[in-house]
Amino acid sequence: MKGSIKIIDIRGIHIFIHWTFLFLMGWLIIAGFRYGNDIRQLAWSILFILAAIASVTVHEAAHAIVARLFGIKAKNIVLLPIGGTADIEKFPDNPAQELAISIAGPVVNVVVALLLWWGTAPHQSFWTMPQEMGDVPGKGFLYILRIGNIGLAGFNLIPAFPMDGGRILRALLGFRYNYVRATYIATIVGKIIAVAFIGLGVISFSAPLAIIGLFILSSASTEEYYLRLRSLAKGVTLSEAVMYDFTSLQADMSIHEAAAILSTNHSKYFILMDKDLPAGAVNRLEIVKAIAEMKYNNTMRTLVREELECLDGELQVDAVLEKLARDDERVFPVMNEGKFAGIVTFTHIIEYLLLHKAGSQEFGRLRSLVGLMR
Repeated sequence: MKGSIKIIDIRGIHIFIHWTFLFLMGWLIIAGFRYGNDIRQLAWSILFILAAIASVTVHEAAHAIVARLFGIKAKNIVLLPIGGTADIEKFPDNPAQELAISIAGPVVNVVVALLLWWGTAPHQSFWTMPQEMGDVPGKGFLYILRIGNIGLAGFNLIPAFPMDGGRILRALLGFRYNYVRATYIATIVGKIIAVAFIGLGVISFSAPLAIIGLFILSSASTEEYYLRLRSLAKGVTLSEAVMYDFTSLQADMSIHEAAAILSTNHSKYFILMDKDLPAGAVNRLEIVKAIAEMKYNNTMRTLVREELECLDGELQVDAVLEKLARDDERVFPVMNEGKFAGIVTFTHIIEYLLLHKAGSQEFGRLRSLVGLMR
């Protein structure tokens, strides 16, 4: 994710922290000094933020690790000031697997809270605030941290997308209904909850509640959008949707030679070819940057910034929609029996479905949602 810094790997899962955390830390220090906090109090506040980050990390890592147990790739976790996201390739249609993946995060936070309680105050009620909380910062810190973990679990169990509770609800419904019906019911429940949050926010003059409601409402619409896309894409393979009209450059071509092509071509991504096989993909801006830095004699291969992922042409389109949607302009080469067949992008897939599925039951609903998502 752009603007993020890699901090650690856990079982092959890359964990990133977004640069906006620096603003959070800076705000905390400035606010602390403004209200007369001393260095020790500021240190405890910063330590709590770091502990909260760790709690979010284990929450997202639990999702990713359980997903991997079912053979679902989970490469990255990005930590943001408002929470975290686990880059899970595709949530399974199997309700038992989706339930296990979705519930893993909240369960881990509850376990962390119970361990903090058992390790520090096992003879007191879980909710009892330490009497010496103000005099002994460490005890207050552990109390707030365990309550914070319960809060994190509880918030994520709200039965609305994109929270874990929305996926848990869909998984439970999936034991009785098919995936499409279960998703539809879950999105309706999410929209009702969103309207309730917005209403409470307006009545109580609480901006955070209203913002959460709008966030849930937007996420419910997004989930419905992808549901319609997947319904349209059923039975369509990547080989059928592959795009043959694209611009390729030779991997060993010099940047100076590529510059002449850019002047008459406005593609945002270019496939680099090594003989008959794709060797990488390059963003147009990377080429322009290299030209500005006068790296004329460097080869195009030196501009590749990420490993090229090729897709099997026999794959169903609905199985890779979420992968394609993470970057709607990223190029994915399609291979048929080891031979390069063409490319696909998320935008192209949508165009293909709209052009070839006109008149289907899902087409009208999808058409109305496309305007919403753009």
